[in-house]
Amino acid sequence: MPIMPKTLMEMPSNERTGMLTVVVEALRALAEEAVDEGNARLAANAVSIAYSIVGCRADRSDEHLGAAGMLLEQGIQFIHAQGAGLKQSPLQ
Repeated sequence: MPIMPKTLMEMPSNERTGMLTVVVEALRALAEEAVDEGNARLAANAVSIAYSIVGCRADRSDEHLGAAGMLLEQGIQFIHAQGAGLKQSPLQ
């Protein structure tokens, strides 16, 4: 039987915090790698998304879960799209 994914609202707060932390750490790692490759724009974009997620993570209320969910999706998509292309052709 397939496991149904949970929304942020359905996750307990510790699971939600863990999910957000993993994405933030991945974005920071992507930013560091981009800096090493000389790709300042990619690094700045990754850090901006990471800081936005951190801001939502700091708010412990459920009020901003929709925004946090969208930022989480955006961060994951950004990592996926940029991570694969980082070694091939960095944007300057």
